[in-house]
Formats: sequence, structure tokens, C-alpha cells
Amino acid sequence: MILALFLAFPACKRDASATAADAEAVVTSKHGKVQLLRGADGSVAEAKVGDRLSVRDMLRTEVGEADLAVDGVRMRVHEGSRLEVKQVSKQTLRARVRGSVESEVDALGRLHVEIENSDATAYSQGGHFFVTADGRGVVAVASVTGSVNVAGGGKSIALNQGEVTRITKASPTPSKPVAALRRVLLSVQWPDQKETNKPTLPIQGRVEPGSRVFVQGEPVVVEEGGTFRAQVPLRQGRQKIAVVTVDALGRRRQVEGVVLRDDSLPDARVKKRLWQWR
Repeated sequence: MILALFLAFPACKRDASATAADAEAVVTSKHGKVQLLRGADGSVAEAKVGDRLSVRDMLRTEVGEADLAVDGVRMRVHEGSRLEVKQVSKQTLRARVRGSVESEVDALGRLHVEIENSDATAYSQGGHFFVTADGRGVVAVASVTGSVNVAGGGKSIALNQGEVTRITKASPTPSKPVAALRRVLLSVQWPDQKETNKPTLPIQGRVEPGSRVFVQGEPVVVEEGGTFRAQVPLRQGRQKIAVVTVDALGRRRQVEGVVLRDDSLPDARVKKRLWQWR
């Protein structure tokens, strides 16, 4: 609605742009490693609570998270994600994102989320929702409360409380909204042996499409259908392998296994079925 008004009244658009040029979003909390990239001069610094972001400034998280806010709009940038401010005014924020962001918009707030490397967008005038985007065209939007308008490929849908929609390169328009799964899906297939002399361990698994996967804290590519594969680097000795997924609603699930790397082991050994599906 606001965008339509801007297009219909050029004078109003100029006034809003002037206001946006002076407005800033504020970092209200952070933990872990979060970087602030300044669009004006390209400088990079560790983000701090109280930092102010204007147009073209960016937050980039690694193993950490940060909250960004203007009046009526709050956004949380989850681990392994980035957010660039595209437009900001007193109660309106427009941002381009990759990774996972959680947003809460009051009745007076306006939030427009653009998805990096996609024409997909999510817009809310009052709602709590998640956007997950892998940067390769796979997008999931989930509404916790309120409603969200999701657009892509020339189609727009309304997403209501508890619903999820997905967009992929193969299907660039938002899918029909469906209820989120009651439980977080994470199936991991481990190798048959718990002892190896190899420097890496191959694993594979399946999650709900649009989810994110981390193996030993590192992000893993998830295919459009929800499958993933990884070669996990191993150090010498016994070690725990942790696989974590975060679904479209920000819910987490972790599965672990234990493996021993011993370079003195011969290549041929009797296989022991000591790994389990979980």
C-alpha cells in the first residue's frame, strides 16, 4: 500500500526519501561475531549495541546474532546471515537479506524484506515472521502471528498465522500456504563404521525444504528438495559430530554422532553397524 502511494504521488515520494535519508536503524543487541559494513566508505568493524545503520549499511553475522530496530519494527539477524538496509524512516524499514532473519512488526510499523539473488519479497504491517533464504533462489517464509504478504514471480499471496510458503528457482512463485510441521525434520545417515583412517567423514540427510543445516557449526548446502551432503573434516582421535537444522519457523534440532580417526588403522576393517538414524 505504501509503495503504491509513493508511485501515485511523486511529491510524497520525494518527501519520504528525504526523511529516509536522515533516518537510521539501531543495533539494540548482539552476541557472538557480528560485523558492520559501511556502504559509504566500505569500512568493516565489529558491530556494537547502539550502532546506527543508514541506507547501504550492512550487518553480517558469523557465529552470532544481532537485533536491529526502528520504531515499530524489530529484526533479528540470525547466525550465518546478512542484512543490508535499503530504506529507513521513523516507522518503516526496507532491507535485503540472505540467511535467516526474524521480524516483528507493530501495528504502526512497516517492513519490506527483499531476498538476495531473488525477486521474492515479504511485506508486513503487523506480524511476527521468519524469512530464510540460501542465496541460490530457495526461500521460505513462515508466519508466527499476524499476516505477511509474500510475492515472487509475478504472484502474491497472504500468509497467515502458523503457515509456511516456499519459493525455488524451479517454482519462482510462492507455493500454496501450508501449516508448519509439528516437529522439526532432521534425518541423518551416518557411515557404517565408527572408526576410520580417512581425513573426512561423508554424511547425508534430509530436512524440510527451506531449512538451514550446519555441520560442526559450518553451513551446508541444502538442495531444493531438502537433501544435503557433507564431507566432515576429522582431527586425530575420538570426536563428536554435530548436525543442526533450523527450520522456517526458527526452530532448531540437533543430532550427534561419535567417530574415531586413527591413521594407524588399516584400510580394510570389519564393518560394525554402530551408527544410527535419528
